Amino acid sequence: MIVVKIGGSVICKDASRVIQNLPKYADKAVVVHGGGCLVNEVMKKMGIEPKYLTHPGGLVSRYTDLETLKAFVMAMGWINKYIVASLHALGVEALGLTGADLGVVKAKRKERVLVVDERGRQRVVDGGYVGRITEVDAAKLAPPPLKVLAPLAVSERGELLNVDGDQLAFDVAKGVKADKLVLLSDVDGLYLGGKVVPRLTAEEAEALVKSEEVRGGMKRKLLMAAEAAKLGIEVIISNGLADSPIDSALNGGGTHITKNL
Repeated sequence: MIVVKIGGSVICKDASRVIQNLPKYADKAVVVHGGGCLVNEVMKKMGIEPKYLTHPGGLVSRYTDLETLKAFVMAMGWINKYIVASLHALGVEALGLTGADLGVVKAKRKERVLVVDERGRQRVVDGGYVGRITEVDAAKLAPPPLKVLAPLAVSERGELLNVDGDQLAFDVAKGVKADKLVLLSDVDGLYLGGKVVPRLTAEEAEALVKSEEVRGGMKRKLLMAAEAAKLGIEVIISNGLADSPIDSALNGGGTHITKNL
């Protein structure tokens, strides 16, 4: 089993190469997608200004109030069905889901979160409609058909919650006992000193999170990759805009994080 995460940067630039490569893996894959840039586009049309929270440690996340959640569901729904329809044209039987469908992904609402304000002070704010994943029903995600999963979950109170797409991909990979998790973005892998790092151990990935060279979403990816690698899942950070991007990643492209070198 493999899990393929199609990052929002790939979705909004050109997902066609990933989609064309997916039929080869339809009988042994689960697909998770993002799409934050389209969420921002929908919000702009709705007259809503996107807001972001900076957390201790430098991680940044989208603040999701109810109106933002509506835009998030609309954007992710369109992306999800676009991927499914494109796969249909390639002869692949695919089923598009949010985590709320069939209760596939359950989460607990983050009612309070710790943030760092513009003055550098830590304070607690309302968490909005963002969830911490508590359970993935892996049995419902096994192919066939090929499942395409949007980063939304459902709480025990029946709330729709925005969940982090990378975190969802890692939790799905653990749930389905995947051998490999392929994270596709618009970069060739982890860059250090201007070059892509081909291989890292889990311990090396953890250590690099503290490096000034590693910023933003890559910090989160490396942290989760280290955790997954310790469980025996090989994590590959690779370019989803390349030709046959899944083939390329599995054949040695990108940055591979493993338990041991």
